[in-house]
Amino acid sequence: MRPKKAKELIPKVAVELDIPEQLVKDVTDFYWQEIRKSLSGLKHSRVHLTNLGDFTIKHWKLDDKIEMLEKFKENFKQKGLQEIVTRFRTDESLFDLKAMNKLIEQENERKDFIKLHKLQTNESKREHNKDMEIQGSDS
Repeated sequence: MRPKKAKELIPKVAVELDIPEQLVKDVTDFYWQEIRKSLSGLKHSRVHLTNLGDFTIKHWKLDDKIEMLEKFKENFKQKGLQEIVTRFRTDESLFDLKAMNKLIEQENERKDFIKLHKLQTNESKREHNKDMEIQGSDS
C-alpha cells in the first residue's frame, strides 16, 4: 500500500465533502501547524496523535539541553557580550526546560504513588483471602 500525500488527498476530500479545496488545505495546514507547536512548544510532556502514537520528552535529553544552555549562559557572561536578545532567548528556553522537567518529575511521582497504592491494595486482598476458611462439601 502506497502512502498518499496531502496534494493527492485534498482534492478527493474536497469533492467528497463538496467544499472548496482551499478550505480543506487551510484546515489541514492549521492542524499540522498546531501539531508542530505542540511537539516543539514544551507545554506538555506527552503529545498523543491518533494513528501515530504518543510522543514523549525524554528526561535525559531535557537534562542535556539544560546543561548545555547553562554552560552557554556562563560562557556568554565570561566573554562580556551584551547581546540582550540572545540572553533573553537563552533564559526563556532554560525556564521552559526547567518547567518541563518539573512536570515530568510530578508525573513520575504520580505514577510511583499509583504503583504503591496498587501494591498495598493487592497485599491487603491477599491477607483477606488467607483468613477465609476452606469450604468443604455439604453432606
